[in-house]
Amino acid sequence: MRFHPQLLFATQVFEPVCYENDAMAKIFLTGATGYIGGTVLSLLTKSHPEYAIRALVRDSAKGKIITGTFKDVEVVEGDLDSADILAREASNADVILHLASTGHLKSVETIHKALASSQKPSHWVQVSGASALAAAELADKSRAPGDGSDLVFNDLTGIADIRSIIQRHPSRAVDNYILKVAAEESKINTALVFPPIIYGQGLGPGNKRSVQVPALAKTTLERKRGIQVGKGLSRWGNVHVEDVSQLFVKLVEKAVEGKADAQVWNENGLYLTGLGEISFGEISKLVATAAAKKGLIPSDDVEVLSPEDANTLLPHGAVLFGTNARSKAVRGKELLGWAPAGESLLAEIPKAVEREAEVQRSNL
Repeated sequence: MRFHPQLLFATQVFEPVCYENDAMAKIFLTGATGYIGGTVLSLLTKSHPEYAIRALVRDSAKGKIITGTFKDVEVVEGDLDSADILAREASNADVILHLASTGHLKSVETIHKALASSQKPSHWVQVSGASALAAAELADKSRAPGDGSDLVFNDLTGIADIRSIIQRHPSRAVDNYILKVAAEESKINTALVFPPIIYGQGLGPGNKRSVQVPALAKTTLERKRGIQVGKGLSRWGNVHVEDVSQLFVKLVEKAVEGKADAQVWNENGLYLTGLGEISFGEISKLVATAAAKKGLIPSDDVEVLSPEDANTLLPHGAVLFGTNARSKAVRGKELLGWAPAGESLLAEIPKAVEREAEVQRSNL
């Protein structure tokens, strides 16, 4: 079934957004106070002050957080369910960076309808997640979380494999929607970015904390022992938050060039970002070792958790710590000149443990 969004907006004309200057490029960004979104916004404003950026914020308090840090960024109050606001902003922007959510289908549908009703070409970069690569494992109820896998995805030579695993699993609703837009809409240039384990301090004024490593450190300190899901053999790639955010900047720069490139966008616009790779069991041991060296826990012993206990103790524990999302991130490097330079996860883990310890001490 083909999309026909123009029928829905046939009688609606969106009011033009008034940008403060005649900008080289007009960017609309969601997720400005988030971990990735805030870091992307920081990098964009520093490297491209000539861009006019409007950022969606939930309320005036969050708006003040953004404008207090980024003087030239205009804020728009609303949320992902504010269809009229999203549609207006998307239709007036040259580039849409939807970084607030990986799974909010309604906002994705709204952005699509607005862009399809516009008379001008547009570029849309959507954040996803490396759990997409684990979709087959998640559908296999016989698989034990924590088991390893030899399957490694490559976003340059194996792009069809990435499309295939998404299309075979309707649970990846947003990813499938974007792929459908990519196949059917000639004026909309899309890109999906799949972050794996992200680490490091965010650069934005809002959330500076990632999920997996900080959650593991927090729970290790609370339980006074290391923890892993099952055998601990499952693996995801990992990437520093500044590096993955720099890829979003590279995509914006490519969009602003205005040249159509079928290898960069749409059905080929799928970007893996995993660089280093170690097993979750190894990560758990490194966290426990760092905590033990600091005298925060008695030893570096690691307890094996069942999937049920993992889901109780960790956010989406069996998925985020017990599946495989192995990848080779090549497309961004080859086609966009993406050059990751952040410090390694190995260097970050002791810092993450210390940050979580400081939080716990401050709560005493």
